[in-house]
Amino acid sequence: MITRSLSGIVYVLLVFLCTTNFLTDVAYIYFNIKIQSSYPFYILISLFFIGCMIEAVKILNYKNILFKILTFILAGFIYYNFSKDYFVNSLNFTLYYWKYIMLLILFALSIITLFRFTEELVTDSGKLIFTAIYLGIPFSLTLAIPNSNNPLTSEIFFIFLLIWISDSFAYLVGRKFGKRKLAPKISPNKSIEGLLGSIIFTIITGIIIEINYSQLRGNWIIISILIALSAPIGDLAESKLKRFFKVKDSGNLMPGHGGILDRLDSFIFCIPVIFLYYLINSVL
Repeated sequence: MITRSLSGIVYVLLVFLCTTNFLTDVAYIYFNIKIQSSYPFYILISLFFIGCMIEAVKILNYKNILFKILTFILAGFIYYNFSKDYFVNSLNFTLYYWKYIMLLILFALSIITLFRFTEELVTDSGKLIFTAIYLGIPFSLTLAIPNSNNPLTSEIFFIFLLIWISDSFAYLVGRKFGKRKLAPKISPNKSIEGLLGSIIFTIITGIIIEINYSQLRGNWIIISILIALSAPIGDLAESKLKRFFKVKDSGNLMPGHGGILDRLDSFIFCIPVIFLYYLINSVL
């Protein structure tokens, strides 16, 4: 438990430093060093993306090394091609509307494939396409949520916070009151009671954010509901992937937690959902 807690604290601190202006403010105030707030954020998301790619390729157990290489190339192309929009002067959701819709449809198809047509992942070609879309799209969309070159706002940090609340209370409430299994064939330890607990506490946190951080874009009560409903699906998606390939943890990078993919499974699914909300909100 101590190891798990320390590992979790380091993870939370890293996310906080790279998704808020705290790091850049400290560097400027105390060391007179100007760091553009977008750079730590971009580096963090890129490292998360690379870590998840490495672990996913390991889980899928490719038979041909050529397909492994092609997976990294294709996923990297998707990530770079769409994440570079983050560095334009003003990210115009309307201008890129159809491009983002296409990305969201592709991501939805990857999730459908994972749950309904898992046998498609037996072949290396299926693994290649699935991995590139499943990971390349969410991480590239992550960089389109903040306001490009404007001072980095805290939307991403609060998204992480709501996901942590969802995961934590699903575990705590499920452990204390869980009796009815949520998805016994995919993840036997998850319960309906845990799901309800996570939904309640995530929405309460969203209400608190909405009241106290009015400068954030979007309605955070709605966002908290979206996260409360989508985070468990992201968790189940990775559980489905690991169960199909008979793997317990995606890695051991985070002692007590497993791999980086284990920590970001909910995030990977939540980001496209929240991005869709922002996209719809921007054109209405």
